[in-house]
Amino acid sequence: MVTTTSHDYESMAGQYLSHWIDRGRKEGIQEGRAKGEVAAILAVLDARGLEISADARDRITHCSDLQQLETWIRRAATAESADDIFA
Repeated sequence: MVTTTSHDYESMAGQYLSHWIDRGRKEGIQEGRAKGEVAAILAVLDARGLEISADARDRITHCSDLQQLETWIRRAATAESADDIFA
C-alpha cells in the first residue's frame, strides 16, 4: 500500500509552476527590454532629425535581439541616415 500526502503533491506542483512562472518572468523582462531599446533607437534617430523609412521602422520595431538592438542604438548616435544603422 502506498500513501501519498497532499504535501508531496503540492510541493511538486509548486516546483513545476515556479519553473513556468520564472520562465514567463524572464521572457517578459526580455520583451520589455527589447521594446525599450526599440524606443531608444527611434528616439535617437528622431532627435537627430533623421527620416525613418517605413522599411527601417518595421525592421527596428520587429527586432527582439537585444545585442542587435544595442548595436543599432550606438550606430544611431552617429549615423548620417536611419538606414546607416543597419550597415
